[in-house]
Amino acid sequence: MAATQDQIDTYITNVRSAVADYGKALAVQQEIGNHDTWCGRVKLMLLSGYLDCVYDYFLQYPDDIDPDTTNFFTTEEIRDVMQHINNICGTFYIIEV
Repeated sequence: MAATQDQIDTYITNVRSAVADYGKALAVQQEIGNHDTWCGRVKLMLLSGYLDCVYDYFLQYPDDIDPDTTNFFTTEEIRDVMQHINNICGTFYIIEV
């Protein structure tokens, strides 16, 4: 069963919030003097790219177009992207695609 637009909107809002929280935590680490944040900054850049991928996958096409035939990612690949976001952010947000 495909996700509804409300479920998609909620998922994207939750993921955006998790990425923002990750960025805030990284900024706090830099503010308190931890200058060894290279790995965290790379992860934040990856999260930004992953968020773009998820956003494009779910919101680029109207409901009457099949994303499997018109999208760059397959459903398995976008599930993998969602799992990468969860692994970096320490969250458990998944939406059925």
